[in-house]
Amino acid sequence: MNRKTKGALAIGAGAIVLLGGAGSFALWSDTEDIAGGNITTGQFGLDCGTTGAWTDVSPTMNGSTVITPGTDLMVPGDIWQYAGTCAVAATGKNMKATLGVDLGTGNGVPSDNFTVTTTVNGTDSTTAPISVSNGDNFPVTVRVNFLASTPNLQDVGTAVSVSGMKVTLNQVRPA
Repeated sequence: MNRKTKGALAIGAGAIVLLGGAGSFALWSDTEDIAGGNITTGQFGLDCGTTGAWTDVSPTMNGSTVITPGTDLMVPGDIWQYAGTCAVAATGKNMKATLGVDLGTGNGVPSDNFTVTTTVNGTDSTTAPISVSNGDNFPVTVRVNFLASTPNLQDVGTAVSVSGMKVTLNQVRPA
């Protein structure tokens, strides 16, 4: 075989390879639209307003007295309570949340002579998931009890800081 024939065969083989790579031997294909539109996310939020207040709810009080943390001073036997209502904004499917109270970093109970309890909707706010719906309102309480059994001069001048307290709403996936 002479060089011209070999060259022509090589060029012809190369052209076939190129045509095959360029899709000249296409198989049938089709596309179809699916039902759709836009996927939009829901809303999630919490509004506790400004109507919550601290009051002295000690057993010896006749009615509750408004107190101001940081100004008024507790003594053994006092029970002070924050009470407010929080509204939930929760639109979308599969909405479940844990609503609770965070006393803040470094805050909390300084000794065994104090107890601090938090409730949301009448239950312990730290462990029970609460199903939420848009527009639900939940009562939130924080109760600080300076035990009457505090001996001698223990915890004189002690602070239970509630200045960093926050109500938290966290979405959880339904089980």
